[in-house]
Amino acid sequence: MVIRKEHAIALKQLLEAREQGQDFLWISADQEPVFTELEYAGLVRYLNPLQPALTYAGVALAQVLRDLYAQGPQAWSEREEEVTGDEVILEAHGLEPPEAWPEHWRWLGSEIIALLDAADRAGQVGPEAVETLMERGLAARVWNREQKRERIVLSDAGREVLEIYRNAEPALEISAELAEVIRKTPTGPAPARFLATGTHEEHLLEAMRLVAYSVPRADVYAFTALGQAVKQTLALGGFGTGDVLTSDLLWVLADAADDRPITDAARATLQSLGYLDAEGNLTPAGEWALEVFRLWRDRPERDVWSFALEQEEVEVLKAIQALWDKAKSNPEEAPTFKNLRREMIDRKVKEYRELLKRYGRRLQEMPEKFRKIAERFAEARDLTRWYDENFNLRQALHSLESFQLIESSYDDKGREVFRITDFGQLVWQDQMVQEREIPSTAVKAITMTRKTFSAPGLEWWQQARDAGLVGTAEPTASGYFYAWLAENIRRKPYLSRYEMEIFQKIPAQGITVQEVYDLFRGEIPELWIHWALEKLEARHLIEVLPDGNIVETEAGQKMDAALSGVPRGFGSPVNPLMYRVIRAIAEVGTLYVKERRIRILPRNLREALRRSGLSEEAFQDALKAARAAGFLGKNSVNERGLLLLEAVDLMNPRETLAGFTPIKVLKPGTEEPLT
Repeated sequence: MVIRKEHAIALKQLLEAREQGQDFLWISADQEPVFTELEYAGLVRYLNPLQPALTYAGVALAQVLRDLYAQGPQAWSEREEEVTGDEVILEAHGLEPPEAWPEHWRWLGSEIIALLDAADRAGQVGPEAVETLMERGLAARVWNREQKRERIVLSDAGREVLEIYRNAEPALEISAELAEVIRKTPTGPAPARFLATGTHEEHLLEAMRLVAYSVPRADVYAFTALGQAVKQTLALGGFGTGDVLTSDLLWVLADAADDRPITDAARATLQSLGYLDAEGNLTPAGEWALEVFRLWRDRPERDVWSFALEQEEVEVLKAIQALWDKAKSNPEEAPTFKNLRREMIDRKVKEYRELLKRYGRRLQEMPEKFRKIAERFAEARDLTRWYDENFNLRQALHSLESFQLIESSYDDKGREVFRITDFGQLVWQDQMVQEREIPSTAVKAITMTRKTFSAPGLEWWQQARDAGLVGTAEPTASGYFYAWLAENIRRKPYLSRYEMEIFQKIPAQGITVQEVYDLFRGEIPELWIHWALEKLEARHLIEVLPDGNIVETEAGQKMDAALSGVPRGFGSPVNPLMYRVIRAIAEVGTLYVKERRIRILPRNLREALRRSGLSEEAFQDALKAARAAGFLGKNSVNERGLLLLEAVDLMNPRETLAGFTPIKVLKPGTEEPLT
């Protein structure tokens, strides 16, 4: 949905004609492109050629604009009669008539919709959006009487525009000429210069919600989930003249796929476009066209899934693999905690000896994250103690298991050992090609394009570039892999002490990233705050929005409730092993609905141990920790334990996601596709 000067004038003319009793507006052929762009956005319909009329959504948007013109562009303030609930409007803006707008100014576009959506979810306008939304009349500065504070919120116009966007029904009508534009345009995320902004074709793509731009200045574009499916379809089929992919064609294709009768002419058309083969079966292009149909009808996902991996966790993963390699000739070298700790001490001592040798007396030139540890290493007499004081192996293991990269198990001697999962093996292979950290923000720069109006901002795109997940104009093979991983791993709960402290300060809505940093300034190093936010988002407990706001996800709100009774000072309030014990007990117990409790007979604990997959020692330790944290009674899973299980279900996709990843992802370092 794009509204520039020419679109606003067209909407104004259509509304005036409607109010004068005219069902439509006569236009000339040279005016048609603008009205077609409005048609594709679901704001206009054609009664006859060159006879456009407003849809319901078009009427509503034209009226919002008219009200803003009536207010005028100058800010007005302190109108006591302007009250919404407990809030008094202190400052708001209207608009100049569209004839006075700058030629290429976008009053509305996917980047503005993204800002409106973020403000709606957060209950306030984020710092990145204030100027943009205020000057468009879509936000207002208000005084909250109850909270006794000033804040920026969506204006009535802003809320109405967002509602109009959500309810509008955009067209899907791709001609052979537009199909060629789509085929030639990189998928993104990429700098906006790769897509000719402001052209008729670009407006059509954005109107149909096939591409979206980043906030707040449209620096980066990306094909949306629907756009990516369309692009995949047209890469394999849709070669012809006239219209090659439309909603009408998709309805007929769905009938053919469901073995419902279609006309011979319709079948011939679908075959000529490559969506059906000679026997009437779906081709690969036809299968992708059905995905287009699903996304067009059901709308793409609202959840954004991500993944995060710190450098220390990469090193632990490598050490586990190295020990399993050694265990092939000597089983005693299997990665027990003791063996893994010894291996990590050896590796860290070697790493920091090399760092000291490289920097010598110039330690101040060393990156901050290494410098303090290196200084302690230079003074250390007991290197084992130095390792334990500066690194937390158990924390890294919990984090790796929380993302399904490893699993605590046991060997034939009953010892706890750490096995690398299939997902972990793929990550290990990728890291062997290029070892680096994987920030959640970098992965999200790819997965957020699942939404209809989202593209990563320039900073997020740059983080993805730095992590090797995005190339010049599209995700790399590694980028597609981590996007696929984010949507396919089964997350388990884990919060370190610092993550817990920060998570507890984040409300369901109403806080910004900067406010989180300010809350912990001087208490927690900024780098740790940064990674805590990255991990909380990768575990789907929070979402950092493009406008600088943070909100809790539904899973985060459930987790908040589950952790509400954890005693203060508890080292790790929840970890994957505790979760596995709680889940296993829940599976073998009996639910008492009214009490919100699952009871287990003591004799069934052996079955719970078996189902958990843990060694007996690890099971007993996790059982004690889960009881101490308040998730378990003596022989039951209590209400907070049930809330934890519910939160974990919400931390993971509830359906198999389709789209760009299944066809694009290759096993790291190979040409073999992932399935």
